[in-house]
Amino acid sequence: MPVLSDIAVDSSAINDGAWVEIDEYPGLKIKSRGYTDIFVDAQNRRLDKAMRAAGVSIAALVPNAVRREINAKLLADFLVLDVDGLFKDSAQTQPVTVDEFKALLQDPRYSRLMNACWEAAGSVTRDGAQQAEEAEGNSVPPSSGS
Repeated sequence: MPVLSDIAVDSSAINDGAWVEIDEYPGLKIKSRGYTDIFVDAQNRRLDKAMRAAGVSIAALVPNAVRREINAKLLADFLVLDVDGLFKDSAQTQPVTVDEFKALLQDPRYSRLMNACWEAAGSVTRDGAQQAEEAEGNSVPPSSGS
């Protein structure tokens, strides 16, 4: 039978962030916050603003390109804290900085990175304590740029 500790989330990891390994891209780690109240409130405000600008009242009518831009900025502004294990070149000599990573989220060609960020944030929200324990001792220094 479950106990309360099986159900509780790690609010520290959700608020402060935790490193998450992205299974689909071995070696890629994203340090992300979980879905905080501040994030959800900002998401709602930005969607509302986009809906008003488009003159619509249903979120589904906001064009996907606008929604993608809103989501990329939300990830960069509120959730993604750092990145490790992503390189600019095949020789793996030039790591992507966190600022470069955040800029790539705006580019539709890199939608997989956005998906990886949502995976990381969802994982921190769902499994924060477990992620933090698994990553402990495996943390890397922050990438340059933020």
